[in-house]
Amino acid sequence: MRVGRRWMGVSLIGIVTGGCFGVSPESGPSKPLAPLAARMKGMTEAGYSGGVFDTAAVRNAVVHLRQDGVNWLAIQIAWYQPTMTSTTIAPNRKTPTDASVTRLIRLAHHQGMRVFLNPFVNSMQGSGWQAQFHPRLVAAWFASYDQYLAHYAALAQKDHADLFAIGDEFDTLDNVPAYEHYWAKAIATTRRYYQGPVTYGADYPHYQAVTFWKLLDDVGIDAYFPLSAAPNPSLPQLVANWNRIADQIALWRTSAGLSKKPFLITELGYPSEDGAAATPGTWYPHDPVNLGLQQRLYQATFQSVWQRPWVKGIMWFWWANPSNPDWKGGPGDNGYTLRGKPVEAVLTYYFAGRTTPAPTKHS
Repeated sequence: MRVGRRWMGVSLIGIVTGGCFGVSPESGPSKPLAPLAARMKGMTEAGYSGGVFDTAAVRNAVVHLRQDGVNWLAIQIAWYQPTMTSTTIAPNRKTPTDASVTRLIRLAHHQGMRVFLNPFVNSMQGSGWQAQFHPRLVAAWFASYDQYLAHYAALAQKDHADLFAIGDEFDTLDNVPAYEHYWAKAIATTRRYYQGPVTYGADYPHYQAVTFWKLLDDVGIDAYFPLSAAPNPSLPQLVANWNRIADQIALWRTSAGLSKKPFLITELGYPSEDGAAATPGTWYPHDPVNLGLQQRLYQATFQSVWQRPWVKGIMWFWWANPSNPDWKGGPGDNGYTLRGKPVEAVLTYYFAGRTTPAPTKHS
């Protein structure tokens, strides 16, 4: 996910305020939390400015998503390092305030949603994407990373977050045997401050090479697998390709001795644009809108990997990000959001517990 790979250099500055649905987020009594054993039906809210989580756009969205059947809210917040080779990680003006994160967690719980606190790190220069980090001094970088994890693990514990991620998509760092002891220390640091379950979101191309799966509670994958290079793939083609990938994951879980650990898709989304089946992990802002393809990609996911009993759940990427005025949703938007698009009906259909194929309104 993140800058450079999925957002293609789009500015992350600016805040959109104002309500989306005209609903008071705290109206009515607190709703019962989804059972921890229930299927995780997740949606992501990400923040790239200090007060974005306090905007009406985000807070009203939580109420709307609960009505859509979402029972987990994944909250993404970032600290930053100056360059791709830096060794110091810190918050900056794009980091949501801790107080606003706390209020969003409390709102989600009030609405009966569990919370997955999913912090990440980006760079302010270069691609920004953590998969391409090459710290000059690896030990120094991990020392700073431990401080970052301690901060958010303590926040997660204080606010009773229900799941915590130690990171995601560190392609250059998470599969190096010589770095395994650094990750073990990072996980131990997290557990010192947070008593709940801990996971990691591996980048899909090399999830099998991550060195520290056995130290975690849940196995997570950011599952942006390419599904078809065809310009207009059919739903049966997409389902077949997803089933093939799901079979490979199932075999790996068994061979790696991880079949008893819950498996979670920590992040997955599809932009509503041409080419989304070939490169679901990349958004090209100027490509033609293709609402029908986005619908089929969601349908295919729900008809394939979602049906596997070992899949604990999915955290979809994402509903909206009012930190950026370019992410507005609606039928003219070609990005990841479901907001104001036909695909939202697909999500609602399956999150209601249905298993038969959803009727598709072609666009």
